[in-house]
Amino acid sequence: MDYAQLLIWGAILVGALFMLVRGADTFVLGAKQIGARLGMSRFAIGVLIVGFGTSLPELASSIAAALSGNTEIVIANVVGSNITNILLVVGALAAIGGKVVIKRDLIKTELPIFFIATAHFLAVVWDGTVDRIEAFLLLGTFAAYMWYLFFEAGEEERSLLKSRNGDRDGFYISIAFLVVGIAAVLVGAKFTVDMVVNIATALSVPLGLVSIAAIAIGTSLPELSVSMQAIKKGETDLAIGNIFGSNAFNILMVIGVPALITPLVADEVVMGLGIGIMFAASAIFFVNGLARQIMRWEGIMMLLFFVFFLLKLTIFL
Repeated sequence: MDYAQLLIWGAILVGALFMLVRGADTFVLGAKQIGARLGMSRFAIGVLIVGFGTSLPELASSIAAALSGNTEIVIANVVGSNITNILLVVGALAAIGGKVVIKRDLIKTELPIFFIATAHFLAVVWDGTVDRIEAFLLLGTFAAYMWYLFFEAGEEERSLLKSRNGDRDGFYISIAFLVVGIAAVLVGAKFTVDMVVNIATALSVPLGLVSIAAIAIGTSLPELSVSMQAIKKGETDLAIGNIFGSNAFNILMVIGVPALITPLVADEVVMGLGIGIMFAASAIFFVNGLARQIMRWEGIMMLLFFVFFLLKLTIFL
């Protein structure tokens, strides 16, 4: 085994993940500024731009995997990302920030779609595959979610951000951020998938193992970063609500779009470990949402559960 080559691939993978995350951040910055100048509502900017932007790394890397024929990466990416979002991100929020009280009424939007999306995904992936018909069902569920959110928003949020069309220089800068962000995400996604395939092949381990441990955790960094900032600003309840939406987006879009390109296959890591851990983590998180609070000790237990998950992954080596 060429350890020097493995180190090079590992370094490129870290760099590609960094490019994915920073590209998504740049995209969100530019898109928010453009949305404000075009007079989009705060709600639309929050749901479409920020929500989409934080899940852009997962979506880009999954599409790149589907186009290259490495479909095992897609499902492992989503399962690992959702596990990381709940056990690591939410766990860190509560463990570091203390008791989290959720002020938003999650039962109206986030909780139902999170439950439906998770149940839908588990039913679809039960046989270890996701075909195009199932992809249409997932995307149809996402479309219904968008329609519901915007219908509700139409009743509750009608204020528009002030347009600043006169600031042409600022507008061009926003366009530049958007283009650079998308380019960085695309390049980062391509190299991420290539390096995962190289490392998994060299180590003779399942693609899903490297994907669920490396890509999933790496692409969850935007959610972790947003959550850490939320602790500083005292907006932890908002960050928790965003995790519900992000996980639903991952299941419905990050699985749905690549599955339209080609049928997806779940490997032994996902079927033997990932699905069970994701179900357990999602159930815990759903109960927390109903209770509208997360205690510090619950956050610590989530972090310990995440460590347990990482240790269990070693059985596939």
